[in-house]
Amino acid sequence: MESTLYARQKKEQNRIKKIYKNLPKEQLEIAKKLIERAAYMLVSLEDMEAKINEDGLVVEMPQGAYKIERAHPLLQPYNAMVKNYNATIKQLSDLEPNSEADKAGQALMMFATKPNKVPKKP
Repeated sequence: MESTLYARQKKEQNRIKKIYKNLPKEQLEIAKKLIERAAYMLVSLEDMEAKINEDGLVVEMPQGAYKIERAHPLLQPYNAMVKNYNATIKQLSDLEPNSEADKAGQALMMFATKPNKVPKKP
């Protein structure tokens, strides 16, 4: 299982690295650790999802002579990891330059620094 887990993580890392391959070198160094974390979390989330789907959202827990129903014990860590995964992906996406936003910002700066001259009224 461990080698399969490692192989799945490596596969996800490679998939994400392809997306960010055009980052400048200094940003790519920052992105590497984020990519590793994102890949780990995605594989872990997939495993937790499979276990939750297998057992159901509500599980029975023995409580002495009787049983009680409770939320699956993986739900809380799953939800926390989803938040962390989303934050990591957001950090990665913030590293990637947004060409459309950059062009719009450059056009605005050009307009602000060199506005068209309005002819004077006679």
